[in-house]
Amino acid sequence: MALRTALARTAAAAASLAVAGTLFAAPGVARASSFRTPTAEAGETDPGHGVARFQERHGLPATGRVDGATADVLRHASDAELLRTFRTAADLGPEELANARTVIGVGKGAGIPEQGQVIALMTAMQESKFVNYLVPVDHDSLGIFQQRPSTGWGTPEQITDVATSSKSFYGVAPFGSNPGLIQIDGWQTMPPGEVCQAVQVSAYPDRYAQWEPFARDLLARESPTVPPIL
Repeated sequence: MALRTALARTAAAAASLAVAGTLFAAPGVARASSFRTPTAEAGETDPGHGVARFQERHGLPATGRVDGATADVLRHASDAELLRTFRTAADLGPEELANARTVIGVGKGAGIPEQGQVIALMTAMQESKFVNYLVPVDHDSLGIFQQRPSTGWGTPEQITDVATSSKSFYGVAPFGSNPGLIQIDGWQTMPPGEVCQAVQVSAYPDRYAQWEPFARDLLARESPTVPPIL
């Protein structure tokens, strides 16, 4: 009888430990799952197909290229979704990446330091995601920097030529009445987002800074293979 009682007590204790272990393990699992990001939830763990994933989410053909329909939806997407879509340079469409490389090449050709090139890339990313808009989408804004002919940035033809509009942004074009990057006093030591705003004079001055990590990644990845553009 004593033996049976001891065995019963041992089994009860083991069961209690098992239950306790389950109770202590459960919160740990809950905490781990609570830190999963929306991107991970959606299975989007690898960068490199940002445009295609964006198109899929919006019921568009997942070509990975920014056509007119995709560009229109991009313009109306929230900052949160755009940051989720464009995490590295590899998430850009091919034409947009080519435009970004042009911005870098013009910066090199004009002797603009890397910090200035980062600022130009931040600006174009916020304004257009490097889509070269040939038709105005906001007042008369055009091109990758959304420059306006009516405010002295040049003719529509100049603004929609990516190399020429990049020169305008940097402040090295032989035309235009607006100060570009190098005309902003002290731009080298200012926060990059503030420099973007000083050139662009946007209604949303705080939105440029969010693209600084992306722009630095873009420059680091692409600059080694981009020749100067004069």
